[in-house]
Amino acid sequence: MKMLPAAVLLAALPFAALADVNKETITPNNTLTAAPTAWLGQTPHFVVMGTVNGFDFDVQYLDLTKADIHNIEVKREYLIDGDARPYQEVDFELQAVIDGIAKKIEGKLNHADFLTLTLPATLELGPEENPAGQKTYTEFEFEWENDGISVNEEHGEWTGTAEIPYDDAFASAEPLADGLAGGYINAVHGDDHLVISYTFEIGEAEVEE
Repeated sequence: MKMLPAAVLLAALPFAALADVNKETITPNNTLTAAPTAWLGQTPHFVVMGTVNGFDFDVQYLDLTKADIHNIEVKREYLIDGDARPYQEVDFELQAVIDGIAKKIEGKLNHADFLTLTLPATLELGPEENPAGQKTYTEFEFEWENDGISVNEEHGEWTGTAEIPYDDAFASAEPLADGLAGGYINAVHGDDHLVISYTFEIGEAEVEE
């Protein structure tokens, strides 16, 4: 896979004083100069690099235990289906002050039942929710307000791949509300290209009938 060149992702940095913080979300002291080409491992982290509908992201929290983040909420979602408990979704929400603005970034991976897979799994991204087999659905959302400008975007029409290398839920016969879940998403839509690597500590299991 071709790496996203640092010159494209970070072109505005030499002119930080002129950067449009409503269009660019760049964390300070970033060390990666190109988007990762694989999952960054089991240390809790969150990295987003690329472009979405005219918005640029270079978010690098390589160790969430040390990062200055206001709030992280991550949950697994299960559905009661007779005697089965299909594991259908992992949702994450991160809130942090970036460039002096309180920003919220959300995302998810969705499947008919992740527990039918064998890890590590590589899945094809598609437009429909709850896909079975070697397919998955993803969304990426972000929201903030600043200087009279309100940003609220949600995007789910992605192609590409998602890799699930690790998830403690696969060792549990019942819905699991803790442990780790990690993944790597390489998503494309038109001219947009977004790369995400994450490992989160799960804080909740939501079970719906």
